[in-house]
Amino acid sequence: MNSHFVLDDTLRYLYTTIRNKKANLVSIEFIHEGKRWKADTPEEAIRLRRQLEIDTMREKQTTSDWEEFLARPWTPEVFNTFLDSVGEQQKAAVLFMAEHVGISSAELTDRLKLDSEMALAGVISGLSKQLKTMDLEPSDLYTVKTSWNGKKKERFFFLLDSFRQAAEEAEWPKKKGGKDAPSTKPTRK
Repeated sequence: MNSHFVLDDTLRYLYTTIRNKKANLVSIEFIHEGKRWKADTPEEAIRLRRQLEIDTMREKQTTSDWEEFLARPWTPEVFNTFLDSVGEQQKAAVLFMAEHVGISSAELTDRLKLDSEMALAGVISGLSKQLKTMDLEPSDLYTVKTSWNGKKKERFFFLLDSFRQAAEEAEWPKKKGGKDAPSTKPTRK
């Protein structure tokens, strides 16, 4: 056994037993800030990655910037004004973002029943304009991470926790069939 690993007797016994049964031990590995991290389950990997991103953000910002980050503008009044001011497609887009930790632009386009990601860009643009009328930025609501899969560009939308918290406090979205449920009507072509 490698000298790096210090295992107590119970773990050593368990490890030996699993190896003797010829079971494959699989872990999930990812790299964050140039360092390799391992997790035993997908859920643990997601939680660890998210916490690492938050910790990195904290380290890169000054204390006053971090306090400003935590004091995002989603008061109950601002949240309700936002819901009243955005269109149905924008509200549905935010709702779908809220249902996922991160949602790809392709999946968001599909869920909104839009013809193309160009049509999604129009929905997101409308959302941005509504936010600006409230003296908010899109970065107050969501972040977008772009990655490349071969030659294909993929965008993922991540709703901010401050908005999620405001939504939870406002009990949004309403129960199924309520006025905040996304429309199932076909969109204009």
